[in-house]
Amino acid sequence: MRSLLSLNRHGSATGAASRLACALAAGAAMLLALNPVTAMAQAYPTGPVRIIVPFTAGGVADVITRGLATGLAATWGHPVVVENKAGASTIIGSAAVAKAPPDGHTMLMANDPSLSMNQYLYSKLPYDPVRDFTPVINVAGGASVLIASPRLKANNITELIALAKQRPGELTYGSFGAGSSTHLRMELFADAQGIKMNHIPYKGIADVMPAVMSGQIDMAFASVAPVLPLIRAGKVKALGYANPERSPVLPEVPTFVEQGVDFNARAWFGLAVPSGTPKPIVDKIARDVSAVISTREFDQKYLSGVGMYLLNQGPEAYAKFLEQDRRSWEQAAKRANVKLD
Repeated sequence: MRSLLSLNRHGSATGAASRLACALAAGAAMLLALNPVTAMAQAYPTGPVRIIVPFTAGGVADVITRGLATGLAATWGHPVVVENKAGASTIIGSAAVAKAPPDGHTMLMANDPSLSMNQYLYSKLPYDPVRDFTPVINVAGGASVLIASPRLKANNITELIALAKQRPGELTYGSFGAGSSTHLRMELFADAQGIKMNHIPYKGIADVMPAVMSGQIDMAFASVAPVLPLIRAGKVKALGYANPERSPVLPEVPTFVEQGVDFNARAWFGLAVPSGTPKPIVDKIARDVSAVISTREFDQKYLSGVGMYLLNQGPEAYAKFLEQDRRSWEQAAKRANVKLD
């Protein structure tokens, strides 16, 4: 009798628990039905995802994005395609993403020109860098190194400034296009030192590097990653590293500050999506990207191992970062007095 009562009580408890579980499941299903955005975020992505890189292949943004795409494809179980849309100081690629459906399946690997700088260099853009984009995650940062042709008769920043003053307007430098960060930074540097150099615009780093190596142009600013092998092979010279501290992968290259020039040139690379993309999807992308870029393997292969560093700023922190970055570039554009239309 006692054991039968025990069984009845156990059965009643089990039945109650089962009914409660069913009720909770039904409630959750109802909530999802009432909130299709949440359901959409849980199902995201539903197909291939495109990441637009507004630069030519081979540059630091392209390399980081391809590494990220591999990790995300494994996480999501869908292809993540990297598409290079270079030109017009990132405007072509940025505009393409701004016009894409706001569903998280098209993203921009943005940087200084695309979301911060172009609005102060052009009176009219085919997109609004503030209104047309939602920041997702700021992935990585890094400083530039000033590389020069082996033929240039200057081996450091001091000698470069002296040579430029002896030959005003004769020395040439390449950039990733008129109005690119590499263009504006060199103009700021030249203006601060009272020198004049000749600007030669290219589409991207893949075109600039051969021009410097061959002596077609004298110098260019570049991220460390793509030029590191060329520096180590002696195919280009590193005149100075534009960061307060030396690069851990180029410890032999002195900073601009060490050479008596107060100048820094740091860049960032982060993902953005078209404005209107549901916040749950933005948050999911940010979480999944953060998981990929936080691994030791990713850091060694795509960041610290090639002179970059992890930023890993989520949507809110990235948005605040952009506010400050825009103010800085607005001031820089005014100081350099550069307008591109």
